[in-house]
Order: sequence, then structure tokens, then C-alpha cells
Amino acid sequence: MVPVLFSLLVGCKSDFHYANSFIRKFERGKETATEKIYVTLPKTVIHTNSSLDNLAGFLLMDESEQDSVIASKTQILDKIDDSIFLEQFNDVFLFTLSRLRVPVVLVEDVSLLPKSDDQHFVVNIVQFEAEEYMEPCVSQFHTRKGMEYRYDYFLRHFATNVWLRFDGGDSAEVFFLGDEVAEQFHGTVTSMKDNKANLMTRFEHINTNDAYLMARRMGYQCATLFIEKILTEYVCRTKGSTNSYFYFDASSGSIDQVVPYEEGAKYTFEKL
Repeated sequence: MVPVLFSLLVGCKSDFHYANSFIRKFERGKETATEKIYVTLPKTVIHTNSSLDNLAGFLLMDESEQDSVIASKTQILDKIDDSIFLEQFNDVFLFTLSRLRVPVVLVEDVSLLPKSDDQHFVVNIVQFEAEEYMEPCVSQFHTRKGMEYRYDYFLRHFATNVWLRFDGGDSAEVFFLGDEVAEQFHGTVTSMKDNKANLMTRFEHINTNDAYLMARRMGYQCATLFIEKILTEYVCRTKGSTNSYFYFDASSGSIDQVVPYEEGAKYTFEKL
């Protein structure tokens, strides 16, 4: 067991040396700092209200009835400004990416993206989605005397979903990352009388500001995970393989921690 552990420690130390030297050569402006990152950013936002997916009889309603139902279940999607939503994501994505200090080249036409090789790291954000849905919830309990209490309610969720295509040279792979924010419910039983519970309720609602903050957070997450993918790919290109995953700290522009690859890969993009 000791020799295996020693081998892992030596491997991680070696991997860190290669990944760190990649970062430092750009920081110090060395002649070998020739790689570039090519990016195509999203230009549109797909709106999805998944609360309507399984709504019985929705397709049989006339247009005015459908509009009424949609309005009752939508409080964020129809209020966010897509241009602002995209700007929040794109600005944070590019700023975070810049913390690696590798030159970033924006490519408007996806067909003009270069192939990934020793000088190119390529990502195309192919789809950007804003999703809203209502989650049915219930709070209930039984008293010692057999009294049953039940309170039904809905919690609103807002999610941001991103599909990215990474060019790995020989092939391009699509990955997914999603995150969401949700309303919170707080209920306190104030009294029990005549087989009835009196409940004091409070909801922490979400709004368009939460949606814009979600877009910013997703920009940060996507860029950070892409940087970590770049570091892993660079070490693989240089050494031929790697057993390490590198957590990148965007605030300091440096590697924060090195862990076994299987551990770090659990928290990165979902491969489709």
C-alpha cells in the first residue's frame, strides 16, 4: 500500500509541476507561451417553462386559456431581458477565463473555429437555456391524538443550462452544465385547536435579479471548469497522461489544489 501511495504522490507532484509551469509561462511572458483559447459565445437564450410539460389538457385549451395558464406559472422568464442575461454570462465567463492569462480569441462564426492541437484550446457554447418551473410540495404531520395536518404549496425554480462542445483534436465532445435557484418555504404551527392547525407561513421568493445572478454564477462555473479542463489536457499533451485534477482559483489565478482525477472529475461538466 505504501509504494502505491508514494507513486500517487510523486505523480501528483509531477503533474502539478507541468500544469503550474503552463500558467507561469504566460504570467512571465516567456517565448514558449504561444497557445491560445478560441471561444464562440452564445447569441440567443432558449426559454423553457417545464411546468407545462405534463399539464393535463393544456394542448386542448384555446389560445387565451393557454396564455392565462402560462402567465400563472411564469414570473421570471417573461421579465428577463435576454441581452442582459447573455451579457451577464458572457462577461463573467470571459473575465474568469482571462485569469489563466492565456490569450482568448473570440470567433463569431462557429465554422471558423480552428481544430484543437498543441496551440489551440477550443470551446463552442452551442446552447444556452433559461428554465422556469413550479415544484409541488407538501408539509404534513400527525399528532399523538391522530390528528393529521397537511399544507400543499408550490415552489418556483429558475435554472440556467449550458451545452458546450469541446474540440479534443481527433473528436469534438458535447458537455452539459446546469444550476438553479429555488424559492424557500418556512412554516410554523402556532396553535392546534378543534382538530385544526394554525400555520404561519413565509416564502422567500425569487425574481429577475436572482436570474441575472444565476447567469453570472454560471459564467464563472463554466470558465473555471474549462480552465481546469485545459490544465488537464495540457499535462496530457506534455506528459502523455495524467492522474491528477487541478482545482483552479480564479481570484489568485493559480492552482488551488491537486486531487486524484477521478475525484475532481465528479464535479465538472456532464458528458453527453
